[in-house]
Amino acid sequence: MTPKQNNVYKYIEEYWREFGYGPAIDDIMYGLGYRGRGEVHKILRRLCEMGACKMIPNRARSIRPVYMKFRNIE
Repeated sequence: MTPKQNNVYKYIEEYWREFGYGPAIDDIMYGLGYRGRGEVHKILRRLCEMGACKMIPNRARSIRPVYMKFRNIE
């Protein structure tokens, strides 16, 4: 895992612990100082391909670390 991927992964974990749901791409972008959504999306997609995170397609704020379970989401 690259340092950027690790930072995003840790941000997602902390966001889940604090709020109980996943961050939006904009939340990650502003929280970590990235300049564009595309860069964040590319990192999120790579984290999902690696198996570190899961996400429901076309569902906002569905990114989560693999060890967390979705509740009441189809």
